Amino acid sequence: MAAVIAVLLTLLPFALYVAWRRYGPSTGEPSSGMVVSLLLGVGLMLGVAVWWGLSRSFDPQGQYVPAVLGPDGRVQPGHAEPRP
Repeated sequence: MAAVIAVLLTLLPFALYVAWRRYGPSTGEPSSGMVVSLLLGVGLMLGVAVWWGLSRSFDPQGQYVPAVLGPDGRVQPGHAEPRP
């Protein structure tokens, strides 16, 4: 499923370009509505990226412990622990 999402996200810009060339104005310049939509989308993308990075970050005073293979054969994910 993740591979399908990755492929779709990779092809999305090309599909949007084809749609713009097919249904866009014949002058070749984007409309003001499209430019505003593009700027809002880029701003939203940057905002979500900053939010995601801040919400998933470790405590700056913590020490990172890398992922290890547990005794039952399952991967225990990496995490941060307080410094001693």
